[in-house]
Amino acid sequence: MSEDEFRDWVNKGSHLPLAVKGHTFVLKGDNVIAVDGGKFVFEEALQLVRLLNSRNPFDQMNATFMIWERNGALRLIVILLVVIIVVAVILLATH
Repeated sequence: MSEDEFRDWVNKGSHLPLAVKGHTFVLKGDNVIAVDGGKFVFEEALQLVRLLNSRNPFDQMNATFMIWERNGALRLIVILLVVIIVVAVILLATH
């Protein structure tokens, strides 16, 4: 999906979701695009399309982290990691 194709999709106001590198883009209203449940304005969503289409794996990973941050998944991942670390520290301290 190129940037031009993304712009055309937005300009047409399509009610059908758009898939970009495994992520689902859905138009939610004026200048609001939901990506995997997280809300982005058009410029941010366009930047995500650029990053996801990049050949640089760090750009792709950065886009995924941005999406996770907006839809709440990153928060859950961080909380889970903190819990695992606390449990490991407690187990090591008691032995």
